[in-house]
Amino acid sequence: MRKAILILSLLLLALLPAALAEAGQASPLIMVGLWSNQTSIVLSSADGFSLADAETSGILGSYKAKEKVTVTFSSSGIAVNGQPVTARKLVAVLPPKAGAAIEVNRRQYRGSVSIHRTAGKNGLTVVNTLPLEEYLYGIIAREISPAWPAEAVKAQAVAARTYALHSLGKHRSDGYDVCATTDCQVYGGKTAEDARATKAVDETRGLVVTHKGKPIPAYFHGSGGGFTENSENVWGGHHPALRGVADFDQNSSHFRWEKQLTQKELEAALESAGIRIGSLQSIEISPLTKPPVKAFDRGVSGRIKELRFVGSSGSTVVSGAKLRTILGLNSTLFDIKVTLPAEKSVQFEITDSYGDRDLKTVPINVKPLPGKADKPNIRSISGRANETIVFTGYGWGHGIGLSQWGAKAMAEKAPAGDTAYFREILKHYYTGVEISKLY
Repeated sequence: MRKAILILSLLLLALLPAALAEAGQASPLIMVGLWSNQTSIVLSSADGFSLADAETSGILGSYKAKEKVTVTFSSSGIAVNGQPVTARKLVAVLPPKAGAAIEVNRRQYRGSVSIHRTAGKNGLTVVNTLPLEEYLYGIIAREISPAWPAEAVKAQAVAARTYALHSLGKHRSDGYDVCATTDCQVYGGKTAEDARATKAVDETRGLVVTHKGKPIPAYFHGSGGGFTENSENVWGGHHPALRGVADFDQNSSHFRWEKQLTQKELEAALESAGIRIGSLQSIEISPLTKPPVKAFDRGVSGRIKELRFVGSSGSTVVSGAKLRTILGLNSTLFDIKVTLPAEKSVQFEITDSYGDRDLKTVPINVKPLPGKADKPNIRSISGRANETIVFTGYGWGHGIGLSQWGAKAMAEKAPAGDTAYFREILKHYYTGVEISKLY
């Protein structure tokens, strides 16, 4: 059964859009890896269910509504409620009832659920197989607020559908198409569904973003910080649809951010990532300017492609993406300055007319002192007491493709009653594309 489903998924990806058009307008199936390397799984259903051997289709057991069934892994194989079974893969089969769902570890999922041994490890992998449209029901509210304008939510639905189709088979070696985390798309099953998100999926059924007839890798992110980025400047691969464009996310709660570190804190973070260059002396990076940016070490939006750290025992070049991970930064769209904190008050001694002496404290308002004057691409670190390295940045996420906060801003300005404006949003953030109906 797994092989049949996998082959179907791969064929759908290879033959889109022609195969889908000839398939009776059916939504393709997608296999979602819910968990891997688990020692035990608890199953249940409000409608009752059966467990079958995926290879022989033989029924291993049938269970009443709300009855809990525990599937465990041991060195000898798989056991159901403590009893070993010969099956190498189990499938939970629901009754043919509209809205039926299987509960796995207290979360409900549409479609079927299978359990098999995690490849190369001592644990179990749980896979949810269901129609793509129903898969999207469990994604949209996890990726964007369904309370936002409908056209923004619909744009997200089309982007998510496109990304899912492009990702079929991504985790083929693990026995499924896509995972349920941010590495693919955040999927919460039926438990995560929201009526407004479901409506956005239904109203855009089968619509995908295409370039020259093929679904694109429709990446999306929270906030672009005023300008999105060319794909090759973040992950190294050029795609004509993933070009940097102006973003309208100025009202985003993540539009501007700041993080401050001492020299010791930055050195410790770098060292924990295996970057050992001694005492940090300077950082080399071009200053951030307005887009489009043409600096060799920044992308078109100004996102950092790479920067150099110079220390007392050597130097190293670090990619912007790696530094973002090391320091937990919101994005790679940032600049760096070195400052000393301002003195908030000054004390001095005064003598009154009687000859008495007193120490007075007077508050002052002084801006932080800049670091040593350098060339534009050098940020020197002197090691002075209280010296602060300030990262001032913009946006949230990788910055490629659809900006969710930008989509919200565009939707808020859409013409009244325009129920197709999501197409304009998608065509703004994805360059040279068409919105095509594949099924």
